[in-house]
Amino acid sequence: MTALQERTTRHAGPDHLVLSEHPVFRRFWYVVCAVDDVRTEPEPGRRGAAPLHRRLLGTDLVVWRPDPDGPVSVAHDRCAHRDAPLSMGWVTDCRLVCAYHGWEWDADGTTRRIPQFPDSPHPTKSGLTMVASTERYGLVWVCLAGEDEGGPIADVPHVAEWDDPAWRQVPEGSWDFDCTAMHLVENNIDPGHVAFVHRNSFGNPDNPELTDQNVERTPYGLVTWTDVPVEGRPGETGSTVRHTWSQVHLPFFMHLLIRYPDGLGHVMLKAITPVDDRSCVIHQVVLRTDTEADRPAADIRAFDHQVELEDKDLLDRLPDGFPLAQHLNAHAKADKNSLLLRRMYTELVTGQWTPEAS
Repeated sequence: MTALQERTTRHAGPDHLVLSEHPVFRRFWYVVCAVDDVRTEPEPGRRGAAPLHRRLLGTDLVVWRPDPDGPVSVAHDRCAHRDAPLSMGWVTDCRLVCAYHGWEWDADGTTRRIPQFPDSPHPTKSGLTMVASTERYGLVWVCLAGEDEGGPIADVPHVAEWDDPAWRQVPEGSWDFDCTAMHLVENNIDPGHVAFVHRNSFGNPDNPELTDQNVERTPYGLVTWTDVPVEGRPGETGSTVRHTWSQVHLPFFMHLLIRYPDGLGHVMLKAITPVDDRSCVIHQVVLRTDTEADRPAADIRAFDHQVELEDKDLLDRLPDGFPLAQHLNAHAKADKNSLLLRRMYTELVTGQWTPEAS
C-alpha cells in the first residue's frame, strides 16, 4: 500500500463537503440581514413596507416586521395559494400581504384574510411555513430546523464585548462571495495569505514569515492564535504586529480578537451565511476600544471593504468543491488551522462530534 492510499483510506468521511447532503447544517443559527435592513415605512409603489427576500441553504425566505415595535418574522417565501413569492408583497396593519391575490397573514403566519371571500373559512393549509428567528448584535438570525428536525443544536454565539461600554460598535454591512462558506471560514483563519492577497492593504510579500500557530479544539469549534506582521491598520500606515485570537463557532461564525502593541483592541464578528452549496454572504460587525475621534467609523469600513474585496477576488475563482480528505491538497506547517477545521467538519457530518453552546 502506498502512502497516498493509506492516507485516503484513513479519511472517515466524504472527500468533499456539500452542504445540501447533510441536514445537520439546518440546525444552526445563521444571519440573513441586519436589523436595520428590515424596514417598516411604506415603500413607493407598494401599499406598505417592503419585506425582504433572503436565501439560506437553498431555501428562499421572506423577512418582515409585522409591528414596528415588535420582533421580526421569517417564513418560507412562498404563498400556499399559487406559489407567489411573498417578498413581492407588502406589510400593512401588522400583516404580510401577498401581491398576487392579496391574502394576509399575521406575525405567526396564521391566515387572517382572503379578500375575495372574506367571510368564508380559511383553507387548512393556507398558513405560512414559519422559521425560527431572533435578533442579536444588530443582526437577524434564523434556524431552518423545526421541532421535527431537532431544532437548533446550540444558541447564537455569545459575544462578551457587545454589552461592555469599553467597546464601541461599528456595523459594516455584508459582502457576497461566489465560494462555499467553508472556503471563506478557512480563509479567515489562514494567516499565510495575508502577505500576498492583501499586499495592497495591510500585507507585505517581502515579509511573509509567521510565528508558530497555536490551535485548539473547543466545545463549540476551535480557537487559534498567532502574531501576524502587517503594514497598516484602518486609516493608518506603518508596520506593526497583529496578535490575533480567533474563535470559530462551527459551522460558520467567527469572533476575531486583534490586539496591537499600543493596546488597541479590535474585534471582528464574522457571520457567514451559506446561500447554497456554492455561494455565501458574510455579515460583519466591528467592535473597538478607541473612539470615533481616534479613528472614524468611515475609515474602518473603507479599510475592511477593501480587504473583503481582495479576498473575494481570489476566493470567487476557487473550485466549487470544498475538500475534506487530506490527500486532495498539499499541506505545510502554516496549515494547522485549516487541517483541524476540515477534520471537525468531517466529524460534524459523520456524527462523531456535535458542538455545544458557547
